[in-house]
Amino acid sequence: MLKLFLGRPRTRDEHVQALDGLRGLAVLIVIASHLSNAGWLPQPGMSGTGKSGVYLFFVLSAYLLAHAMLARPLAGLADPAYWIDYALRRVLRIWPLYLVVLLLSWGLTSLGVVHWHYQLDAAGFWRHLTLREGQSVLWSIPVEFTFYLWLPIVCLALLALRRMPGGRWWGVALLAALLVLARRQWPAAQAPVNGVQLGFYLPVFLAGVVAAWVSQEWPSLWRLARAWRAAGWLLLAALALVTPALWAAISGEGYNPELGHRWFTAFGFGWALLLLSVLWGAGVLSRLFASAPMRLVGVVSFSAYLWHMPVLQAADALGLRSHGLPALLVVLAAMLAVAMGSFLLFERPWRDVRFRRH
Repeated sequence: MLKLFLGRPRTRDEHVQALDGLRGLAVLIVIASHLSNAGWLPQPGMSGTGKSGVYLFFVLSAYLLAHAMLARPLAGLADPAYWIDYALRRVLRIWPLYLVVLLLSWGLTSLGVVHWHYQLDAAGFWRHLTLREGQSVLWSIPVEFTFYLWLPIVCLALLALRRMPGGRWWGVALLAALLVLARRQWPAAQAPVNGVQLGFYLPVFLAGVVAAWVSQEWPSLWRLARAWRAAGWLLLAALALVTPALWAAISGEGYNPELGHRWFTAFGFGWALLLLSVLWGAGVLSRLFASAPMRLVGVVSFSAYLWHMPVLQAADALGLRSHGLPALLVVLAAMLAVAMGSFLLFERPWRDVRFRRH
């Protein structure tokens, strides 16, 4: 059965499998945060950590897409078929499932189903369809899709700079300049809650692009496997420390559920370094994220991300929360089952669609 989720037509090495596991970590952080917010876990628990999980999604997306583009020669990107394929795959990655969620939510809202999580009237449906609004966890979809449009420009510039003497350093300079510009143009302190503008989150995505650039321009860094393994564990510890509840207990400061929500640069580069640690460390951490359970959660993470809140709200409507741990396990199993079914129905059929010229 796992082959339906983990088996792919093309060969994948352990490193790529580990990135599936990192995606699993991202969605588990989001779910744990929302379970804490809703009172299913001890308070304050993981409350306030959900944004950091989304930032890990952003870093992974930026790394994987940028790495694929930067691996091609500049002349190879002059082929229109490449860009048609890029656009097709980005649309098919997001839109089939996203459209199902929007249509179902609009329909259930119109029927007066008040316990459905995403309440969308016709106007709300249209705003979400045109990526101008993002209710609840849907806010991240306009942000990521807008990034898909801007990434080719950045990668084309990097590939052009690569051809110059000292090109890899010119690439670093460009990415640093973009980071400074983004921070000045969209100050983190002014970022709205669940805003759908890309600008505020650019530092997070740029961190993923930096990781892709470093992995290609300084590939010999993989030889420092022991250092990367140590860095991976230290980064996980540091990221755990900024969990609002743990930070409040250690620092003695008051509990702030929004602690770190606007630490775009810190989380972006923290996750990017963890990504490189998993890729190059080749130790327990890499094997953990390459394990079948973590990969399974990672593969169905987009479905889990979109459906976990409706499942959670349905469980609350049924009064399951008062039944403690057994009910929590049932809810987690339901989230996984719904995510797996959704993946098979709305994601997997499109995963290997490619544009082919005849």
